[in-house]
Amino acid sequence: MKPLTKGAVVALIQVLIVCSLGAKLLYDRRTRPQAWFLTQRYDPNLPIRGRYLSLQVEVKDPRSPEQIQQKFASELQIYKNQRYNTFYGFGQECGSIGLRGGSPVAEFDDSPFCDNLSFQRWNSSNGPTVLRVMEPVLFFIPDTAKDPTPLARGDELWVLATIPRKGPPRPIALGIKKAGETNIQKLDLN
Repeated sequence: MKPLTKGAVVALIQVLIVCSLGAKLLYDRRTRPQAWFLTQRYDPNLPIRGRYLSLQVEVKDPRSPEQIQQKFASELQIYKNQRYNTFYGFGQECGSIGLRGGSPVAEFDDSPFCDNLSFQRWNSSNGPTVLRVMEPVLFFIPDTAKDPTPLARGDELWVLATIPRKGPPRPIALGIKKAGETNIQKLDLN
């Protein structure tokens, strides 16, 4: 076989590998559920280039506040004894994301090692406890788009994402929920 033919075969195999990944993602987008997730942007420490938002998505906790207090009482007591700490994470668990009534909900498992997703609760002295997916969701934005994350007071950043069988949600679009409104306005980032 000539070197040019070998090179063409290797190039074709690489193109097929990339196309198969794209086909899988398109298939998941059509067949897997989608939901809006409330997000918090944080500063990533990644060596990749490009314009992107690194987001942590929030999901509903199926447990009541009393059940959470009871399960993580010893961990919570440590933070309550530290009077200077007003915002802290606690109660890390493993599981996956499901949908209930159109809202994303954590589905916990009892495994000691997280083979899918890990969740952590965040508590602050002036607000409710929220449950966040610890794996980041990266949303890439075009070079010409305005950064949508500087929000007005009371506004919330949301991301529409596909919920795969395994792994973090896959983002599709960003949206803003204005203070006092119930609808999420999809952002046009072109």
